[in-house]
Amino acid sequence: MPHQLDAPIAHAYRGQTMFLKFVWRRPNDKAPVAAKIIEPAPIHGLGEVAAELMGPWPDYPAALSEAMAAAERWVDSQLP
Repeated sequence: MPHQLDAPIAHAYRGQTMFLKFVWRRPNDKAPVAAKIIEPAPIHGLGEVAAELMGPWPDYPAALSEAMAAAERWVDSQLP
């Protein structure tokens, strides 16, 4: 899946917003090579890496699905 903009994707879950950032080897690859799950920091515009995932994935939807599931697990682990 070609991508034109390498911007983080916001993912809201249980009142928390996490950001998913993908790392691509080449712009026209079908899937990213890695993904980072970023939690917002107290300072607006900054974040901290909560998790890093390494491919390979068969395609972009599979990478996105795994990154969203990892973000949700992280949020769940932070709840009392």
